[in-house]
Amino acid sequence: MLGFRQRILLILLACCAGSAMALERCVWREEFAGSKLNTRFWTPEKNFVRNVDAVQIYTDRPKNLALKGGSLRLTSYHETFENENYNPNSASWLENRKSADYTSGSVNSNGKVEFRYGRVEIRAKLEFGKGIWPALWLIGNNPGGWPACGEIDILEYISQEPNNVQATFHYVKNGKYIHPSNSFPAGRMDNTWHIYGMNWTPEKIELTFDKKVTNTLNLADVTSSDGSNPFTSGTFFLILNQALDGWSEAPDPEAYPRTFSIDYVRLYQDKAKYPDSILKLPEPEKAQPTKTQTKKKVRTKKTTSSETSRSSTKKSK
Repeated sequence: MLGFRQRILLILLACCAGSAMALERCVWREEFAGSKLNTRFWTPEKNFVRNVDAVQIYTDRPKNLALKGGSLRLTSYHETFENENYNPNSASWLENRKSADYTSGSVNSNGKVEFRYGRVEIRAKLEFGKGIWPALWLIGNNPGGWPACGEIDILEYISQEPNNVQATFHYVKNGKYIHPSNSFPAGRMDNTWHIYGMNWTPEKIELTFDKKVTNTLNLADVTSSDGSNPFTSGTFFLILNQALDGWSEAPDPEAYPRTFSIDYVRLYQDKAKYPDSILKLPEPEKAQPTKTQTKKKVRTKKTTSSETSRSSTKKSK
């Protein structure tokens, strides 16, 4: 049986632990409520964007990118779609490919929501299909281009490994490209909601699947001889997308459409513990000025209990 002093010590320890935990705050969240994408936070990607081997072209059409049922839905279709930036004389594959045989959806927060350090939780659900390649990832805005800028892949899912979460880091150290990856056994995760996460501190980055660590990067091992380290400098932005082919296998046209659903994205930070944490958000939208009119004082009818006024309801999750 614990003595009086031991009980007091346990209570004090519990209070200290509670105080430390309470310093972490949800500093930004996207619940994908409503019917339209919040373009203050997200930019829809269009046409060919990256990965020359990928066969999809991105559009911002509602069939490829929509908010429905409280989630962002990125849907891939087998259909021919022309490249709006088509230029047959261009040397770039982004422009000299006239069309694609698949369409899909993608959004990024570049220049809108950027951060360094913190805990990220993303609740998402994917669908299996041959050639599918949904991803939840981050890119750094550090100089030097990719991969020197740094990349964090919280989730990549490829159809040839339907039971695994691909969790990967990309960076350059002393001129050498390094990409430590782990194929984490998670069981069949398609058609089921899961929480994909990241715990990012100045010491390390942990990637998680339903609170289980899928890959860890010790940041001291990343620092180059000149002191540069993309994961401890600058900020990173989010990309939520569903590609096809590329790293995955060639898609089966009969398997589509397939939808990648994101229920929410939440970012937590502890500025007291990690004072170098950064969060960049867009300025709040300014309220539009309204015209005021001078009205003569008029006699008004008394409102009865049977009269009602319109009220708007806000969707809650």
